[in-house]
Amino acid sequence: MVSLRLSREFLAAKLCALLALIAILALTACGGGGGSGGNGGSTSTTGSQTATNNVQAIVVDAGPPVIPGGAINEPFVTITVCAPNNPGNCQTIDHVLVDTGSWGLRLISAVLTPALAAALPQTTDANGNAIVECTPFADGYSWGPVKSANLQISGETATALPMQVIGDANFSSIPASCSSQGQSSEDTVATFGANGVIGVGTFAQDCGLACVQNANLNVYYLCGASSCQSTALALAKQVQNPVTYFANDNNGVMISLPAVSASGAATVTGSLIFGVGTQTNNGLGSAGIYTISNSTGYFTVSYNGTSYPDSFIDSGSNGLFFNDSAITQCSDNSGFYCPTSTLSLSAVNQGMNGNSGTVSFAVGNEAAIPGSITASPLLAGINGDPASFDWGLPFFYGRNVYSVIEGKSIGGAVGPYFAY
Repeated sequence: MVSLRLSREFLAAKLCALLALIAILALTACGGGGGSGGNGGSTSTTGSQTATNNVQAIVVDAGPPVIPGGAINEPFVTITVCAPNNPGNCQTIDHVLVDTGSWGLRLISAVLTPALAAALPQTTDANGNAIVECTPFADGYSWGPVKSANLQISGETATALPMQVIGDANFSSIPASCSSQGQSSEDTVATFGANGVIGVGTFAQDCGLACVQNANLNVYYLCGASSCQSTALALAKQVQNPVTYFANDNNGVMISLPAVSASGAATVTGSLIFGVGTQTNNGLGSAGIYTISNSTGYFTVSYNGTSYPDSFIDSGSNGLFFNDSAITQCSDNSGFYCPTSTLSLSAVNQGMNGNSGTVSFAVGNEAAIPGSITASPLLAGINGDPASFDWGLPFFYGRNVYSVIEGKSIGGAVGPYFAY
């Protein structure tokens, strides 16, 4: 997901990368006929999954059936959400996007049962005004209240977690200062591209000190009976990275996905493993550590003789997004690359800690990807930020990728950092 960056500065940058591309994505980028299929002679790929209490299965598939054309390169998990005041009032929700480029749980209101939606407590300020969030994306925005929920995923539990409910009919009046931030509202499963998103990236809150110190960012609002006003908001009231609420496996996550062949796969399964170095199944081992800016979440990528200082690793982006004028763009989906033959390329990642490493990757013709394929390592396109290289989901295929949360120390380094 890629959104705009606040000075914290990442609330948006990543949310944008995710959603902007999800929306483009609903993918016509599946090449010829869209479809959500698992047929047509394509293969399914399965990675190792360990049945321990910190492991949640990931599936890369076509996504919810209402997505036009079906999804590609989107990792989904199934979660359970319960009312904090009534633990028996729960709902299991599938196709929640796993996003290492954002922070916090966000669910589409229409996905929730009426009973659960009504039972999730509204978060308020000291005067009883409702806290509502405007989440900006590159191509739109999402508006909805911040509520409290109990989250269950694998064997982990986050109790009384502040999260966002997008498209809540009780908050249908959207301030102009929010709606003017994007082209259109993304408040349905079809426009959002998933039933929700679970942001498990490297920060503890989705906005951080920027929203504590500035009341005019038009991210958080206080809504009374007749109007909503942009507000500053304490860290504890902001939408929270759910991993930080877990009892033990709370310092980060590891995503493990199998390698995918150049021909792609109809489905891919892997694992979202909570904690880094907290259990025998999530140790860093020999992974290289790449620290990132604790204010922006960026590190530097060098590609084709140019440095890109606004770069990041993002499971919520469905391709590799970088700028290379020598690569032919697609005529139908001009944001994607369509070279006449598959290109073998490389780039160098450099962390703030000075660690560097070469990454080899391939770029294929987006228009040639069959509609039955939902996982392709070859999908790539241009990046709207000329200083950015976005390592989206194709980077994750065949790797264990770790994200460690700010302030957490493991492997001789302090987060925020990525490792692989």
